[in-house]
Amino acid sequence: MHDLGRSSLFLEQQNHELAAEAREMSRAFADSSHLRWITGEKDPERAWEGYFAYTQPQVRAVLDELLATFPPEDRAVALQLAGAVEAFCLPSNAVESRVFESPGPSAGHLIGISPLVVQLTAEIAWGLHTGHPYPPETLSAGRQTAMMHAQESFALALLQFVRVLERPGEMPLPVTGLSTAIERTVPTQTAAWADPRSFQDAAMVFALVHELTHIREGHLSSKEGQSEGRLLVDPRIAPLLGISDQENEELTADAMTFSMCFNCLLSTWVHAEESRGGAGESQTRRVGTPEWNFIAWQSAIRATEICEAYYSAILFLAHLAQRGGDEDTARRLQTTGMRLPLVQQAVQDVRQKMLVPAYGPFMWTERDVAYRKAHHSWRLHLLENLLPQTSQQRPAHPVHLADRYLTLSQAWQDPASAAASLPVLEEHLAAMQRELGPSHQNTLATRANVVMVRFAAGADAHATKADLRAVIADMTRALRPGHPSTFAARHNLAQVRRKSGDRAEATAAFVTLFLEELRVLGADHPEVLDTRYELAHLRGEEGDVPGAVAAFTSLLADQERLLGQDHAQTELTRRSLAQWRRQTTDLPQEATASSGGPLIAHAPVLSPDHPDTLPAYETRLAHLERSLGHGHPDTLVTRWFLAALRAKAGDAPGTAAAYAGLLQHDLHAAGFDDIDIGVLRANLEYWRSLEPR
Repeated sequence: MHDLGRSSLFLEQQNHELAAEAREMSRAFADSSHLRWITGEKDPERAWEGYFAYTQPQVRAVLDELLATFPPEDRAVALQLAGAVEAFCLPSNAVESRVFESPGPSAGHLIGISPLVVQLTAEIAWGLHTGHPYPPETLSAGRQTAMMHAQESFALALLQFVRVLERPGEMPLPVTGLSTAIERTVPTQTAAWADPRSFQDAAMVFALVHELTHIREGHLSSKEGQSEGRLLVDPRIAPLLGISDQENEELTADAMTFSMCFNCLLSTWVHAEESRGGAGESQTRRVGTPEWNFIAWQSAIRATEICEAYYSAILFLAHLAQRGGDEDTARRLQTTGMRLPLVQQAVQDVRQKMLVPAYGPFMWTERDVAYRKAHHSWRLHLLENLLPQTSQQRPAHPVHLADRYLTLSQAWQDPASAAASLPVLEEHLAAMQRELGPSHQNTLATRANVVMVRFAAGADAHATKADLRAVIADMTRALRPGHPSTFAARHNLAQVRRKSGDRAEATAAFVTLFLEELRVLGADHPEVLDTRYELAHLRGEEGDVPGAVAAFTSLLADQERLLGQDHAQTELTRRSLAQWRRQTTDLPQEATASSGGPLIAHAPVLSPDHPDTLPAYETRLAHLERSLGHGHPDTLVTRWFLAALRAKAGDAPGTAAAYAGLLQHDLHAAGFDDIDIGVLRANLEYWRSLEPR
């Protein structure tokens, strides 16, 4: 990232002794063969000097820009950090960035940034940005074709990363889609946020902010060995979710990183826009309010993309660390990666509570949610399916990232966990009532949650129903009868009636709720599906087993259509249907099947979990074979990508056929080398072994 001249104040504060220590730390971590590979220099010392001279100004400039974005009230903290923190790039294939205490006489901390994490994060963010444009609505035929080609190119670029990381030193880093785009970009013709370089810049910002947050928030161990900083998950609740103190610190850093990344990108991009057109114009041009808001929106988009891509990158690297036998690193990275939903919730809170009031409602929209789901779909596809298809050694036991850790709502179903959480939630509710007011939407929703946690902890059902009726009355007045929070509270009240034995009241409440949700939300809304689930169960509990089977059968078909076959609610309905069918003479085997696949709802068009993706690529392959020929490089890449999608669907004969067809051609023109071709042959044999005999 270029220093735009905003950081001179912090450069003046730089501790030169600490900077010299950073230089020596970089030398200590140097891998001569790796640096010769990167720089092309045969002499180890020249290779290291060239690498350090290239990376150090970039890292220091990012650090200064981050400090420049501290709010005025934190200016003293920024000045202190400018003289007590130095950063450098770890010149090796390190899969983690790290913070070191200064080993020399100068007090402070040294941040070692993993260039591999930065590069892979930027590559994934760029690939999904081009493969999943921010509006994920139905696309025109031409645009959809371009998007599909981008997805194939993205997957092939990651295959090349796997090859490089499995055999470092044998070949230069691959020319990826992002590096190609950067080479073709003319800076003066591209807005700062639209320049492909902004993905690498943002990835560097994210990596540096993450480690800087650990320093700023006091997460580094004290003399007593205990963390003294703020934590994302309350320490009293974290054990209920199986979250250690170290994991909690990582989650906190990740959650706070989004805000600092957003602030840095916004400030940098605004300055870049003000400076466009030359030095003379920069003295008079100022970004207006509409343009400022637009840049803020773009900054939030990029920060979200980088946050999502970072988690994909560390799960990717966890898998590769596991292949290399580093179980500790693999477990640490994978555990952090699986906590993403908690970080996403924190990011959502920041955007809704801080950015939306400041910049407008476009800062948090359904488009953003759909984009994150596309990232999640790809994250699971990469780890569970694509990486095993590219590995020289197929894992004996495939990784299933859908094996989730407990969420807060799941933990609160357990009486002991609910009782342990209750004091914390009540304290949180009291703070919300003071700060937001008793009629605020978030306060009312938290109040309803507290009532349900009390009930799970053993509170009297009669008192619980009275408390919920009071909350619903307040929600109806302060919000509206058809507000989602009101519907949720009414759903909970009906549930309490059912669990306390008032089956008739529960049925009547769910029927009324269903009719109102149907009118307000529509038949395809997930809340309507949830209410149908409860009504189906009540029919069975009231003795109408055939009616329950019919209701669950209809619901399952709609959930598979709307949510996907692998969604958690779809799987729950499938199990319930099997349960009620066991009470009849008709027991189809498919009713008891459990997929155990990834948990994705409403995946954006052509993301790996969308039901239309596989048919679309089948059609694309047929078109390319007709128009370009069976052996054209584009046709071969599409066939390879289709093999991975068929494998994801569990289609062993189709996957084997795709690999067999691929291996009939010369694959070198499509970017595959001899090792890749060997892996493809191994995949063919693997999937042939799974074909039905």
